[in-house]
Amino acid sequence: MGARQAKSLVSEVDSRWSLVEASWRMKLSRNIVSVNYDAEDVVFYENNTQRRSNITSARSALNGYQKGHCFYCFSQISTQNGSTNLADIDHFIPHALRNTLDRLNVDGVWNLVLACKECNRGTGGKFDKIPTVELLHRLHQRNSYLIHSHHPLRETLISQTGRTDADRISFLQDVHTAACLNKIITWSPKTVGLSPF
Repeated sequence: MGARQAKSLVSEVDSRWSLVEASWRMKLSRNIVSVNYDAEDVVFYENNTQRRSNITSARSALNGYQKGHCFYCFSQISTQNGSTNLADIDHFIPHALRNTLDRLNVDGVWNLVLACKECNRGTGGKFDKIPTVELLHRLHQRNSYLIHSHHPLRETLISQTGRTDADRISFLQDVHTAACLNKIITWSPKTVGLSPF
C-alpha cells in the first residue's frame, strides 16, 4: 500500500467506526442505520427523532473503494482537508434533477462518488450532465463492492437500491433512463491513469 493510501486509511477507519458508534447510540444494529448526506457540510449524518447528528466525513467513508483516485478519470485525489487535490463529492445523477425525478433520493449514498475537480467542475467537466452507461456500470460495481465487503453503509445502500443484485441493476438502469429523458447530454471523462478498482 502506498504512503498516500496509508495516510487516508486512518480517516476511512475513523469514518467507518463513527458509523458503528452511531448505531450503538441509537441502540440499533449497525446494519440498519439510515445514513443521509449533507452537501453543505460534506458529511454523512443520521436522523434520530428529528435531531441530525454528524457521524462521519463523507470523503473518508467513500474513499475505501476508490483508493485515492477519481471515480471518473482515475487521477490521484486526496480526502485530507487543505490538500491541493482535495476530492469533490459528486452526485452521479446530478443534484439538479432532485425535483424532476419522482421521489428519488439523489443525496443517497448510492449516488455519491469522489471526483477530481477537473472531472466535476473543470473545463469539459461533468457539472449536471448524465454520465454514460459505462460509468453507470462502474457505479453498480462500487455499490456492490461496499455491500459485499460489509461496509457500515451496506444496509443503507441495500435499502436505497434493492435487496438483490438484479434489483440494484434495475434500479440504476431505471434512474439513468429517467435522467436521460430530462437531460439528453451524456458525459464521459478523459481517463488519466489505469483503473485502481
